[in-house]
Amino acid sequence: MRRSRTLPLGIDIGAARTRVALVERDHAGVANLVAVAARETAGDAAAAIASAREELQTHERRCVLALGSCDAHLRTSTFPGMRGAERVRAARYDAAPFLGFPASDAVVRVVPIEGDRCVVGVARRAELVRRVDAARAAGLRPIAVDDAALALTRVFPQAGAIVDVGERATQLVLANRPVPVCRAFGGGGAALTAAVVASLGVDEVAAEARKRSIGLAGAGEYARDALVEQLASALVEHRSRARTELDGIVMVGNGARLSGLAEALERAVALTVRLGALEPDVSCSLPPDVVRAAAPDWALAYGLARWAEAA
Repeated sequence: MRRSRTLPLGIDIGAARTRVALVERDHAGVANLVAVAARETAGDAAAAIASAREELQTHERRCVLALGSCDAHLRTSTFPGMRGAERVRAARYDAAPFLGFPASDAVVRVVPIEGDRCVVGVARRAELVRRVDAARAAGLRPIAVDDAALALTRVFPQAGAIVDVGERATQLVLANRPVPVCRAFGGGGAALTAAVVASLGVDEVAAEARKRSIGLAGAGEYARDALVEQLASALVEHRSRARTELDGIVMVGNGARLSGLAEALERAVALTVRLGALEPDVSCSLPPDVVRAAAPDWALAYGLARWAEAA
């Protein structure tokens, strides 16, 4: 009988927390989420990764990292009659207006998919290097840097849209083939905490504790409403352009649990909004209630660990 085989570790380096997912494939080829370890990033991603890996007690050194839409851009383009190097130069030029960073700081990859049509990936070199260096400093061997949107759609293939509420930004991922459409907004968890500080005049620690325990509850709700308005506008625009209805919205990220956020977005867009939930059989190692409660926080790391299935 074949033994279980460990997949490359999925590593989600967030501004506040770093998560490392360990997934194994059993003798029948079925993937099993063994565990996810999380640590405060605290400005030292390498130390956070090393500590999380130690908790997982794994010898696996291969890993897959991610870049979000603030630092990477995916789109499709057509390059008729061009060779590889020419495609890359043309892709860099075409992508420049869509980037939030200088084209000179961009790493460009072009992957043909059919005929002259290609998928173009553009990443901010500094952020790419920072993540790879952190993993290597933790003793790991990065084998890929995935796009966060692709990793999330791998976990929630039926979702019409995914909202990832991070510490510094919120990412909207809209289902689309062959690559999803992404929009990034500045209103993340830190902005919501700052709104509580401004409303009540308390310090950041007290504001964060209040936000996590009872939500905004009348303090700083203008920040939540502004984020909801941005998301709703982007969703309305997408629905009008795509001329199709969305099947529903999945919310992930640590900030997705903010009391009242999902309900406010659901009212604004008249679509079902739910917290991300992993499939019931995703893990035979962890209690179902633990997987259910942690799913919004673990989704990206888990999707990265499943990267090989789409490679």
